[in-house]
Amino acid sequence: MLRIFVLFVLVLINFVVQSSIFPHLSILGVTPDIVLIFIVSYGILRGDIEGAIFGLFAGFFHDMMGGEFIGIFALLGFLVGYICGKPFKDFFKDNYFLPFAVVVIMSVFYQFLLYVTTMLFAGQFDFWLYVRTIIIPKTIYTASLSIPVYSIMHFVNAKLEKYERDYRNVFKDKDDSI
Repeated sequence: MLRIFVLFVLVLINFVVQSSIFPHLSILGVTPDIVLIFIVSYGILRGDIEGAIFGLFAGFFHDMMGGEFIGIFALLGFLVGYICGKPFKDFFKDNYFLPFAVVVIMSVFYQFLLYVTTMLFAGQFDFWLYVRTIIIPKTIYTASLSIPVYSIMHFVNAKLEKYERDYRNVFKDKDDSI
């Protein structure tokens, strides 16, 4: 229960920062996608099922806070969380290059799917303009923040795992150790 509360608070803080501070820090008209870094980090740290569930809820919250179409970010968050959690479940979690590389790949994938689901259906067919003006700058900006955000998520996850391990040991019967 504590994990759910802490993750909710992190996502809420992210959206407050994303909507109040990052618009003033835009570069070439784009802002970083911190939610994507959270989803990738959580998928790498906790696996495919928890990554997909976290991605679904973080994406749904993003939809509620200002998405044009309800469900697009939830579906994309679900896919990204699942994809990031599947192959990296048993990977060394202290490797900080892995989340950086995965964020770069997933940002391109995420932005491409956003193009297909929003821009293409709206009749905007200039794909290379979208790549030059949105995908490349947003990927670079997002990737530049991936290591600090991953280190925060790694720290929070380690503290929550320690708390959960200690909490389980409180209820462990002393006679069970035989």
